[in-house]
Amino acid sequence: MKLLSWNVRGLGKPRTVGRLRQKLRDENTLLIFLIETKVTESKMAGIRRRCGYPNGIDVGVIGRSGGLSMGWKDSCVVTLRSKSQRHIDILISDDSDGNQ
Repeated sequence: MKLLSWNVRGLGKPRTVGRLRQKLRDENTLLIFLIETKVTESKMAGIRRRCGYPNGIDVGVIGRSGGLSMGWKDSCVVTLRSKSQRHIDILISDDSDGNQ
């Protein structure tokens, strides 16, 4: 399972979104975790979907800081345990061998 965690530091800029999309295509990751997105929840959901991750959990900004996004592809089984402005806690199930 491939996972990418990235402190994107302001994902609202078109150039940054383009770089993210290219990186995700190159790496072919199953799950992404983006930190310091600095965009609203709804905008982040749109960016995540355009990057090829239809499923996800997004946490919006507080003022001009923060923002989290966890995205995964359909082949991944994810269960949300808890979330707040500072964390997203999930459980990932691997269908191939039953591990969590």
